Amino acid sequence: MRRSSRVVPVYPTCAGLTAPWRTTAPWRTWFPFNSPGGEWTFSGRVALYHGLPTLRLPVGSTILVPNCHQGVEIDTLLAAGHRVRYYRVDERLQIDLHDAARRLDDTVAALYVTHYFGFAQPLTAVREFCQAYRLKLIEDCALSLFSRHDGRWLGSDGDLALFSVYKTLPLPHGGFVVTKHGRPRAPLRSVPFASTAVQTVDLIRRTLRASGLAAVDRMTVRASRALTRLISWNRERTITSWGTEWDSRLLGHGVSRWVFLLMGWVDPDRVVARRRANFARLAAHLVGHLPCPFPELAPGTCPLFFPVMVPDKARFQQDLADLGVESVNLWSASHRTCPPDLAAEVSHWRRHCLELPIQQELEEDAVDRVAMAVRTILQRQPSQPAESHSAR
Repeated sequence: MRRSSRVVPVYPTCAGLTAPWRTTAPWRTWFPFNSPGGEWTFSGRVALYHGLPTLRLPVGSTILVPNCHQGVEIDTLLAAGHRVRYYRVDERLQIDLHDAARRLDDTVAALYVTHYFGFAQPLTAVREFCQAYRLKLIEDCALSLFSRHDGRWLGSDGDLALFSVYKTLPLPHGGFVVTKHGRPRAPLRSVPFASTAVQTVDLIRRTLRASGLAAVDRMTVRASRALTRLISWNRERTITSWGTEWDSRLLGHGVSRWVFLLMGWVDPDRVVARRRANFARLAAHLVGHLPCPFPELAPGTCPLFFPVMVPDKARFQQDLADLGVESVNLWSASHRTCPPDLAAEVSHWRRHCLELPIQQELEEDAVDRVAMAVRTILQRQPSQPAESHSAR
């Protein structure tokens, strides 16, 4: 398989936007954006931090969190003055409520659940659990915008729900918070212009690479570097939403007006339909060739990626990149506060799970390219199967 000049992007680019006169429903009519208790923030972690005071949790109270996590959400809870205690998730990343119950004491005030890759946690059981133990429910929907479960939007059950909108839609930044106990009181500051400019340029560069205009992208990079030297500007000092490390400078920032202009070109119906169709097409190509933890979609699920388990994640990701296919290596390490035994129980996910692109701008030929690249790499590598998603 030869590398194409076009890169298959794992995150959406401007090519996925839809002219406003062709959209089937305004984005403001879709959850979470139609929620009375909703507000835009700079990113998902800002949404979490900004929304926590509305829960009125006791100072220093404990929040139950999953042992499979990114890490910045844990940093956010700690920065807000809370303690965390970890519970187990099972081989399908579903909350183990029996284990969570064992970890309760008088200090526990809230339960934090993560909907991974767009797939729902067992919300009926989770709601009953929170009601039985008088806990506030926090829904992490950073990877699950526009997903539903049993006809209900993910994020609509929690006392607090957070979204990382820019991971699903082509935006330079953008989080969203939904609360049931009044809107957050603290006003959010406008985003620094440099931050919006930097991440808009990044979005344009991704669009150029996906369109096969690598030469134009290289010219853009050279011009950007020249301008940077001319004005003595340091990009590292600019806040961005894509960072995986904790950065307290993000807190307190909202979104730029540019985000609202771009949202006018988003068709939520098309986003969901294309993601579901691309997921199903890629599953048809790959199931049976390597472990696929989520081979099927439940009704209402809007998947963020197509997760697969590979033997050597770093090498596999580089091989895909060499063939012009982007992928994501999410959450490669546990937070420092996670007990070693609980961290070890999800280490197979961290070592082997790689996320493949199925986002809304990809047409069938692009999805087929992803499948062909994966199968080409599997044929090249010696036989060493990845751990099954059910392995412990």
